[in-house]
Amino acid sequence: MRIIDVHTHIWTDKLAPAAISAVGAQGHIGAFYDGTVSGLLAAMDRARIDTSVTLPVATKASQVRTINDWAATLVGHERIVPFGAMHPDFADPAKEIARMRKHGLTGFKMHPEYQQFEPQEPRMEPIYEAAIRNGMTIYFHSGGDVAFTSVRGTPKAFAEVLDVWPELHAVLAHMGGFRQWNAVPGRIAGRDVWLDTAYTLGHLPDEEFVELVRAHGVERVMFGTDGPWTDAAAEVAHLKSLPFKPAELRAILGGNAERFLAR
Repeated sequence: MRIIDVHTHIWTDKLAPAAISAVGAQGHIGAFYDGTVSGLLAAMDRARIDTSVTLPVATKASQVRTINDWAATLVGHERIVPFGAMHPDFADPAKEIARMRKHGLTGFKMHPEYQQFEPQEPRMEPIYEAAIRNGMTIYFHSGGDVAFTSVRGTPKAFAEVLDVWPELHAVLAHMGGFRQWNAVPGRIAGRDVWLDTAYTLGHLPDEEFVELVRAHGVERVMFGTDGPWTDAAAEVAHLKSLPFKPAELRAILGGNAERFLAR
């Protein structure tokens, strides 16, 4: 069974120690690898994960180009699929999104809390337009975050975005909304959007997790760990322990992500 983790985080070797320390302290969470490429690969080996998607977050607009330049150096890696970054205050998102695509990046991450934006606000319109025009995926953090008390990326907000931008190719991490799961069935489930399992197992009761996966459609749910903030091997074992049929488990652990990445 091929396993693909669609939600991980890494930094350059130089930046990783400070990033791990800062994010961990802000969210009161511990890391299970050191945030470097080599650390991620070692964690993947321990969990028998074949491929990981890396998702950088630009907390300032000035970081976007530098992050994307580094992400582009990982394009073609045998086990890592890098995504880029975008920020709602970036001066010319259309140009940068086209540049990402030219360099082989197929999507980018955005985080409503770290970047302080509402998904449905006008600032995001040129980003959505450019993503659609360039065939790029936007990978959203959705729901709450352990480091923040605010919740901007609610299921309601993302449902409004999907209503206005039906051609948008998007992933809503954390099963459509971390700690907002009660709103996902009525707002998101069944819609043409991908969900991932990152930082959900163990936070959402197992029975409710399985119900939510099936309510949305097993074929649109992908395995993610949110590494380094979870133990990847434990996440794989937890998912395998749930009452999914073998075909459903194969789809969630890797089959769906193969289709997602082949787009």
